[in-house]
Amino acid sequence: MKVGGEDMAYHVRLKDKRYLLTEKDYLVNVEAWDSEIRDWLADRVGVELAQEHLDAIEFIRNTYTKRKTHPNPRVIAANLAKKYGPDKGSLRHFYSLFPKGVQQAFAIAGVPMQGFCF
Repeated sequence: MKVGGEDMAYHVRLKDKRYLLTEKDYLVNVEAWDSEIRDWLADRVGVELAQEHLDAIEFIRNTYTKRKTHPNPRVIAANLAKKYGPDKGSLRHFYSLFPKGVQQAFAIAGVPMQGFCF
């Protein structure tokens, strides 16, 4: 089964809802995203979600749904700086939240990687 440019897809059932994910753990349907799949994906990649993670994820989702484009990591970091201060607005801090970078952040946020480039 080819989904979103990926060769394989699988379903995850959480509570009474099924989610279709690509083999690289990206949610196929952006609209299906909720806190259940967010928490499951974060746990799967070993990210313990704190409020800063949730704020970054919310910013990513809002940007993606409003503009149909991915926010640049620097823009995500700048958004965190507005709320948490300048020391939280660096790429270094962004990578401390999401050690595997934007791929990890976008997967947890439920937005596809397809079409994103630096």
